Amino acid sequence: MNIPDTEKKIKQRISSYKSAMNKEKKQRHFISDGAGKRYVLFCLYYLLNDDEKAEDYISWYEAEFPDDCGEPNQYLCWALMLHRMGKAEKAKVILANLLLTNLYFIPRLLGEDVEEYDIWHSSSDGRIDCFDYLPEEILSKITTDEKIWIQTLYESFDFRRIRKRYIEIFNSLNHIKNPDERGVLLKESYQLLGTLSNVVPHQEPNIE
Repeated sequence: MNIPDTEKKIKQRISSYKSAMNKEKKQRHFISDGAGKRYVLFCLYYLLNDDEKAEDYISWYEAEFPDDCGEPNQYLCWALMLHRMGKAEKAKVILANLLLTNLYFIPRLLGEDVEEYDIWHSSSDGRIDCFDYLPEEILSKITTDEKIWIQTLYESFDFRRIRKRYIEIFNSLNHIKNPDERGVLLKESYQLLGTLSNVVPHQEPNIE
């Protein structure tokens, strides 16, 4: 991800990406966004540090992509922006989305040594090296207080509980081939975030 190096260029990139998506919707009546501009915009708004504009974009995104599966960098920046806005409960759920999208991302962000779990990874977003693609510009902007907030939630009972069960489920999926059995486990994994809140649930992985 190529991050602009000035506030002016960040604003220009935001405007360009939003215009491109609006143009696509006007022409096709929907936004496919194969390039993932919608995800990059979360990173750009985090760097811009304008809560009002970030909140407007989040509202637009939630309305436009209600069933989107998301990706790790997006979830990190989304959670941090909500935390800055004082939206504690929703920020917690978005951070939990990050946790379950990539089990290694948060501990690596916190400087922990991690090893890859013996589990089925449903996409490349779940791989251990995904953190390596977090732009340095974002990493350097994360404050000590924000890291403490992340660590506090990561070590909380709720996060430890859903992480433990998620690992158990996806370890089982490494060995189970029957579609019906896989479906039951995947449905349970999808529902784990529901024990925290009903805000923006983690998308159910493909049953394949």
